[in-house]
Amino acid sequence: MSKPHRKPSDPQVAAERKAERAANEAEIGRLRASGAVVSLDRTRRIVSAYRASAFHKLRETKTISTGQAAAAERLCSEWAIWKGLDGRPPPAEVHTKRQPAAPVILTDRMLKAGNKVAHALRLVGPLDRELLVSLVASAIEDDRPLPWRETVRKVSGVTQTVRQSQMVVAALENLARVYAGR
Repeated sequence: MSKPHRKPSDPQVAAERKAERAANEAEIGRLRASGAVVSLDRTRRIVSAYRASAFHKLRETKTISTGQAAAAERLCSEWAIWKGLDGRPPPAEVHTKRQPAAPVILTDRMLKAGNKVAHALRLVGPLDRELLVSLVASAIEDDRPLPWRETVRKVSGVTQTVRQSQMVVAALENLARVYAGR
């Protein structure tokens, strides 16, 4: 018994499929050009796309050590809890803080995380603090964060890619030392 033909016999259907494939390839190119990590299935359809943080990219390229990566993860985790962006439902005890713009609901957990973030950032240098705040805020809070090298350039003025990586590594090393208690 012969297999049925999978190719469309209708030229219009073939042209539509070709246009869909071209549009999909263009979207993959656009996402990758904007710094996104794109996962594809066997047929090259987009399964997921996300913009990796500077810390994720530096860990992938083995530019930062395990201790520096752990410090970055800890800071990002505490930042997300502090801002209420960790996806956990608020516990029973809630503090309401009214500000002129709108009511903000704060939990004890958020307050503790905010204190931890403030303490860690207080102990690193001023440039490291500003750099880490910008990178973490971009990674955690922004829907469409700037590419991390642009963030480093805006904070420090450094335009050379190797020096930008070195600045992030130095900031993370200082943060790792703060968390280690040194």
